[in-house]
Amino acid sequence: MKYCRNENTKPKKILSEIAEVVSGVYLQAEPYGDISYLQIKDLLSESPEKTASKVALSPKNERYLLAKGDLLFAGKGTTYLCKVFDLDIPAIASTTLYIIRLTSKDILPDYLCWYLNQPSVMALMKAQQVGTGTPLIHKQVIENLEIPVPDLETQRRIVELAKLQIREIELYQAIAEKRTSITNQLLMNKLNK
Repeated sequence: MKYCRNENTKPKKILSEIAEVVSGVYLQAEPYGDISYLQIKDLLSESPEKTASKVALSPKNERYLLAKGDLLFAGKGTTYLCKVFDLDIPAIASTTLYIIRLTSKDILPDYLCWYLNQPSVMALMKAQQVGTGTPLIHKQVIENLEIPVPDLETQRRIVELAKLQIREIELYQAIAEKRTSITNQLLMNKLNK
């Protein structure tokens, strides 16, 4: 029996074939530091450059400097998320984060980040977490993930559609807030008559 490949099937690669995964580093915050020290709370912030602690740059930690396009994956705790580092500030990731640095030109950082944030992928990783107090996803779990790698144009379209979905949600929330505000004001006007 011959094996027939479905034309709709996208090639898959193990994450370690397309990226290097390294752990963040433990550093002591310094009030007069010159480098942002990113933690999970900073990834959740609107302005990580303002919320991040500071550390001093030294030859020892220079190799941990983040580059634009690096992915930051929160692998410790209960908030698993991935963000693409795109800030114009020098920064280093803390030990609560894994740095995923692409080694292949076949995949876009934004596409890989979108894929890692998918609920089914998160559920797969959570099923392999260890520890009870502070759960942890081991580096090998991330490295061994199978990643579908469509052509670059398809990846760009997926990323653009995902951005539009986020914008749609923001607009719906803004509309709901305005509607609530107007309705409350109308009701208050009625009461004051």
